[in-house]
Amino acid sequence: MSFYEFKINNRMYVKSDLFDNSRITHGFTSKLGGVSHGKISGLNLGFRVGDDKKSVLENYNLVSKDLSFDLNRAVLSKQTHTDNIRVVTESDMGKGIMRDSDIEDTDGLVTNIQNVPLVIFAADCTPILLYDKANSVIAAVHSGWRGSVKGIAPKCIKLMKEVFGSNPKDIIAAIGPCIGPCCFEFGPEAIHIFSSEYRKQKPDGKYMIDLWAYNRDKMIEAGLSDENIDISRICTACNADRFYSYRTHKDKTGRLAGIIMLRKTG
Repeated sequence: MSFYEFKINNRMYVKSDLFDNSRITHGFTSKLGGVSHGKISGLNLGFRVGDDKKSVLENYNLVSKDLSFDLNRAVLSKQTHTDNIRVVTESDMGKGIMRDSDIEDTDGLVTNIQNVPLVIFAADCTPILLYDKANSVIAAVHSGWRGSVKGIAPKCIKLMKEVFGSNPKDIIAAIGPCIGPCCFEFGPEAIHIFSSEYRKQKPDGKYMIDLWAYNRDKMIEAGLSDENIDISRICTACNADRFYSYRTHKDKTGRLAGIIMLRKTG
């Protein structure tokens, strides 16, 4: 299993071959291409970063065509680094993009409804996509360090089990581009937050944190098989020329997206 890049015109996406099948659509966007300009340039998909709304909508139009989904059915939430998860229904379609959304303080989306794209955003934080192959359930999770410590990914797996009868052994996961252990620096308080296997001390007393391994291990503890977890290992800070990185771009930061959808069958 591995991640790979593909381009449509000047727009670049990354996908996991673990997720490549005829029943789902998925992808992680980059900053390349798009129509956003000025302070935030490229394929920005964040509405709350100071970009022109018309430009963001046009970027969504481009992405929806590239990944073959109906923008009118896409669901977005207002992410606030929580561990709150929304079970998406048909009444939620279009929220956050085509109409106002009441999905606030929510960093995880899950559904078993076909042709409903779930969209989460990141700019260094960890975007995670989940897919239950047996029961046709999908989820999209925004897991920054706060969400990771709160256990939003394993909480989402538990919710998939309780609501939809998912067996964790049937769930595959893709951890998209995000800040890597090479660049995620944390203060001395890391010793009280992350156990030793996820932190490496620097001479100045600060720590480098491995959220890739942290989220992988927490999902394994929740029942996923190691071989069913694909990690892009693309550090957004190291690749800030291709991906949005808050630590690199600061107030010039747009948002990349993780998108997943169940295709209609039959």
